[in-house]
Amino acid sequence: MKYLVDYHVHTDNSFDGKVSMAEQCEKAIEIGLKEIVFTEHYDLNPNDKSKGFFNYEKYSREIEECRQKYGDKLIIKKGLELGEPHLYTAEHDAFIKDRDFDFLLGSVHFLGDILLDADFGLPEKELYLKYFSEILELAKTGEFHTLGHIDVLKRYVPPHFKKFLAINYEEIIREILTTTIKRGKGIEINTSGFRQGLGEPLPAVEILEWFYELGGEVITIGSDAHHSKDLGQDLERGINVLRDVGFKAISTFSQGKINFIDI
Repeated sequence: MKYLVDYHVHTDNSFDGKVSMAEQCEKAIEIGLKEIVFTEHYDLNPNDKSKGFFNYEKYSREIEECRQKYGDKLIIKKGLELGEPHLYTAEHDAFIKDRDFDFLLGSVHFLGDILLDADFGLPEKELYLKYFSEILELAKTGEFHTLGHIDVLKRYVPPHFKKFLAINYEEIIREILTTTIKRGKGIEINTSGFRQGLGEPLPAVEILEWFYELGGEVITIGSDAHHSKDLGQDLERGINVLRDVGFKAISTFSQGKINFIDI
């Protein structure tokens, strides 16, 4: 694919980011990306280490500096990864208002006040259903353009759990996808699963197939890179997965307005 984009990228403007924005831009140009969105964490859960970390003024200043320096070689866009936005609708609306974000990714990293990588002490099916129920609430009422890494819980579950099979949760996952489509929103294919030992993207291919079957068209692709070495990783592999499923295009956003790029 000639026009490669990465729509899930972090810098040290995120609490867990390990690299500067300028370094990410230089890496993006080096590997041939045409467009990048810095989707920094913005979280309001009081138990989240990210809460209060994001500094919009610093972030916005760095965006402008990078556009000045690299804008002739790379399209640089402003984004956020909103944590549990359905739980903080008023606060998020107030923060986003009058700020020129291009793209909003909606994700779940917490169930209540517990981070996903914690030991919930729940049986496998109960834990997954609890997680997907939270994703469903996000799909119903959250502010976002695409849902982030829908089945990311599979990355964090205890080792004695069986391999995640989407078919075991098909009913609620289809409800999530249907709700998302009806709201005119989409999902992301997150390629981090390939490099983190899962052997598949997030979400799993079956979920992508259901999304396509249900008429879903809005889909972004991102590496979820927190280090330069991970930027753009497996994007081509993700594109090939989308092609195999039947998708003809991926989505990009400018000031919240969607555009489609043929794949």
